[in-house]
Amino acid sequence: MSSERKDVPETQPASASPPPLPPRDASKPHWFKSRPPIVVATPSTPRSANWSRLAVVLFVSFLFHTGILGLCALIVLHDRQLVEQIYTIITHRDDPTDTIIEPPLQQPEEIREDSLPVAELVDSGSELALDEPGEIELDLSDDLGQLVTDLSEIPGIPEMKVAVETSGRMSVQAKRALMARYGGNAASEAAVALGLKWLKHHQMADGSWSFNHSKHPQCKGACSQDGSFAACPTGATGMALLAFLGGGHTHQKGEHQRSVKRGLDFLLKAAKPTTAGLDLRGNVTSNEGMYVQGICTIALCESAAMTRDPRVRNAAERAVEFIAKAQNQNDGGWRYSPGDAGDLSVSGWQIMALKSGYSAKLKIDPPTFRKAEKFLNATQSHGGSRYMYTPDPNLSGDVEGPATPTMTAVGLLCRMYLGWNPQNQQLAKGVAYLDQVKPQPNNMYFNYYATQVMHHWGGEEWTRWNSVMRDHLVRTQHPVTDGHLAGSWDIADPHGGGGGRLYMTCLSIMTLEVYYRHLPIYSSENIKIEF
Repeated sequence: MSSERKDVPETQPASASPPPLPPRDASKPHWFKSRPPIVVATPSTPRSANWSRLAVVLFVSFLFHTGILGLCALIVLHDRQLVEQIYTIITHRDDPTDTIIEPPLQQPEEIREDSLPVAELVDSGSELALDEPGEIELDLSDDLGQLVTDLSEIPGIPEMKVAVETSGRMSVQAKRALMARYGGNAASEAAVALGLKWLKHHQMADGSWSFNHSKHPQCKGACSQDGSFAACPTGATGMALLAFLGGGHTHQKGEHQRSVKRGLDFLLKAAKPTTAGLDLRGNVTSNEGMYVQGICTIALCESAAMTRDPRVRNAAERAVEFIAKAQNQNDGGWRYSPGDAGDLSVSGWQIMALKSGYSAKLKIDPPTFRKAEKFLNATQSHGGSRYMYTPDPNLSGDVEGPATPTMTAVGLLCRMYLGWNPQNQQLAKGVAYLDQVKPQPNNMYFNYYATQVMHHWGGEEWTRWNSVMRDHLVRTQHPVTDGHLAGSWDIADPHGGGGGRLYMTCLSIMTLEVYYRHLPIYSSENIKIEF
């Protein structure tokens, strides 16, 4: 044989042609053919060379993947917000908890509680006087099982860590656990989602919202009940942003990230830098100025706390400064213009904005809070368990002055954030009073404030309140079958004419976000918020 054939196994024929087929077995059918044997060539490369090549490949792969993982680690460690979202736990402590910021929403118009008769107790089951928008076809007794397949898979509150006061709304796990703990259900969360969708569809081209919502090109008047404050886009934008932020949507994350970013951009462009701070009031045409300042400041402070965006934080600091300098130096309150003698309606907004700024670790002078407490003392009635619209110099706070349910809810919420604890007898009496009044089907302004008070208080009072308030809002929201109105609420408020449908919808959304928007101040678990 030639030298070329020495490496060929003897089992193979020397010829390159395939081996001849064996004779057909007569016992097989005529169509059966035997296959030729498969010939596998044996490689002549030494085995040591293969191992060397494999070692090189593995080493290169190791270096590549190590580099990728290192890059990912740098990104995570650089983004503090991402770290907080990955490690989200709620822990206990034995000492009293710090107060937690809850921005109450209030319409940007003059609210003269002192000129209105004290609201009568209304049966929570009574019908609304306005048009009935129909019911959402969801079982209101549904629990979080509609949102998750197994509630046992949801971490309990003690197993979660919240890094900032707004983290309860930013983690899916935290939201679900808090809803399961405090009475939210699938129907309430579906209503929130539908309401935010309505807001998204009424955002203007410049990123703003308008109380005159029907002028939106896609709406074209399909949604009735415009507000009278058509020239106040900053106020409408601030309210809409609070609804989105309350659901955990920021300009950096969330389903509605683009809407929030456009809204924030509009707000920051509309703001006016002054020597007294950042003026967010916009074009003031009536008494809405300081209402708008409070609304927008809360939105900026919440956004700063949730994202740590330096641009937003700087604006929030200047906006808080404007509020502090607008405080009346004699009575400690706020009203329509900077320096005016205060009323509790406007002052409630400013106190919440200041506390939101404090929560976001903005610098606020302690005397500002002390003066605000002085104003609350001047507006209290019944020893501090109820509150009036404005101070009455002819009355002592221990007598039964012209208090109203709405101002009582505002005053009690401010007291909670400024340090009253659940052992305070006047606070307990005030909560008992709100529990007696019950949710009002035609006073959403009262409902929003009172819902926050009852949620913080907890216990049986909260359970009773929540079951009525939650189901009422779900039933009265326009369902998906109502076209462009779907997701909104008709005005059911004695002062809702200024803000219109958008104002009513924002208040309703945030009332349904109460379960996770913040942790209750007076929690039996003594939950600690860690920065």
